[in-house]
Amino acid sequence: MLKKLALTVMMLSMITACASTRSKQDANPAYASHQFSNHEVAIAWKAQETDKGVRIDGTVQNVRQDIPYASLQLTAKLLDAKGKVMAKETKTFSGRFAGTEPFTIEIPVENKECLDELDFSYSYGRDEDFYKGGFKSVP
Repeated sequence: MLKKLALTVMMLSMITACASTRSKQDANPAYASHQFSNHEVAIAWKAQETDKGVRIDGTVQNVRQDIPYASLQLTAKLLDAKGKVMAKETKTFSGRFAGTEPFTIEIPVENKECLDELDFSYSYGRDEDFYKGGFKSVP
C-alpha cells in the first residue's frame, strides 16, 4: 500500500513538472542584446536610442513550427520607473506565422531619460484559440 502511494505521489509530481511553463530571459543591461524564449516564441532584440525615441531591431521565431500562429502581434511598451506606460507600438505579422522573421519597432517618445523598462507582449490566434503572453526587460 505504501509503495502504491509513493508511486502515485511521484507520478503526480512528474506530471505537474511537465505541465509548468518554462521561460528563459536574460539579464543584460539596457541597450545591449537581449533574448527571451519559452515553449511558444523565441525573441532576440537590441534597442537603441534614436532622435525621436527608441528603435527595437530583432527576430521572432515560432518555436512550435508545426503549428502556425494566426495573426501574430508583438507589442512593445516603454515604461518609467513607476511602471507608467510612456509609449507603445505594435508590429503585426500577417498570414500564418511558422518560421523566423526579423522585425523593427520604432517607438517615438519625448523623455528618453525616464525610461526604465521595456514590456513586451505577444498575441496570436482569433476567437476561441486566442492567446496572449508577455515579459518585461530593460530597453
